[in-house]
Amino acid sequence: MRIRTAFSLIGLSALSLPALTVQAQAITTDKARDVMDAILMQSGISATLSDATLTSDGAAALTYDDISLGLSGYSTPRTLRMDGVHVTVRDTDQANQVDLDIKLPERAKMQAEATSDQRDLTMRNAGGYLRWDTVKNAPVTFDGFADFLIGDEPVTRKHWLMNGLVLQWLPEQARVSWQSAEWTGANREKRGSSKAASLIVYPGDNGETHLDYAHDGLWLPSLLQPRTVRIKSSSEGLPWTEAKPIIEKGFLDMLTGTAPRMARKQIGNALWQKAADNGAPVKIDEFYIESRGLEALGTGELLAQHAARYGFTGEMDFNLLGKDLLQNLIGTPESPTLLGALVPFAVNGLASGEPGPGGTTQYGTRLLADGRIVVNGVTVYQAPNGG
Repeated sequence: MRIRTAFSLIGLSALSLPALTVQAQAITTDKARDVMDAILMQSGISATLSDATLTSDGAAALTYDDISLGLSGYSTPRTLRMDGVHVTVRDTDQANQVDLDIKLPERAKMQAEATSDQRDLTMRNAGGYLRWDTVKNAPVTFDGFADFLIGDEPVTRKHWLMNGLVLQWLPEQARVSWQSAEWTGANREKRGSSKAASLIVYPGDNGETHLDYAHDGLWLPSLLQPRTVRIKSSSEGLPWTEAKPIIEKGFLDMLTGTAPRMARKQIGNALWQKAADNGAPVKIDEFYIESRGLEALGTGELLAQHAARYGFTGEMDFNLLGKDLLQNLIGTPESPTLLGALVPFAVNGLASGEPGPGGTTQYGTRLLADGRIVVNGVTVYQAPNGG
């Protein structure tokens, strides 16, 4: 409750801009229904209003059943269905803006033709706070949250779960974070988990776009797993005024049924296109990676380019701690292990390191337009049919 309240106060304080204000007043159920009808229609959601009453503090309390939302970006057509969504609509002291307090039910279903694509959903304390512009028919701020989410496939018993989810959109910040997550294969065979993750996008002092990402405690069923990652990046060539509409659309897409994986891909592609058109670099101000006794810390700079084989050129300079452990795993160019024989460029790249401070090994890595990877002046990878 304290976390939700804090997010709500942040969202409301971000609206304290010079503007013509009006005194908040009691809202009518007709106005509340009109607002919700516009939101539902714009979002492609069908629902039946089952109850509408006024509260003692001048708000309108609405309850919706038979909710149906078509989901996109999945391999097969799917639909989200639920009953008992409660929405409290309040007028505000800003002209043409209302606040919505949304509470989702504990149970819902993802329906699909194939049983293996169906999901039983459990949602604990899930909902959100939305400030809506009734003239623009667009969100001003949004704070979504869920103490616990789980999707369970009834036949194979595959599932994913997430604790402490926060999805936040403010005029000067977008944020997605969670406290822990887990996903499984058939019969709940563990396929991956993480203790915490956070992605924040926001403008800098000079109007540039910043992106900070971090995760901790990542576990994967593989020999190499980046258990901890910290990345701080920025781009003056990608102004916040250009990035903000792209990110806002991606958030709205996710909230209105687009698969998160598809929405992330669309956001990434649109930001890459904008960065490539502007021709300015994306600076990796700092990155840190830790994995089973291995640590790497460095900086870099990437340039999105249409002509580049992999979409980017650039450089990454970092210090590695734990080279010996990694060399025991993949070997050397003269004596690679079985794993190293499968990834010879990794073996060659590791061997190209130079002594650094504090027992570290230094690497200066370059990605060229033709796909070549050069480490400390040595070409360790050459793209097939090119370079």
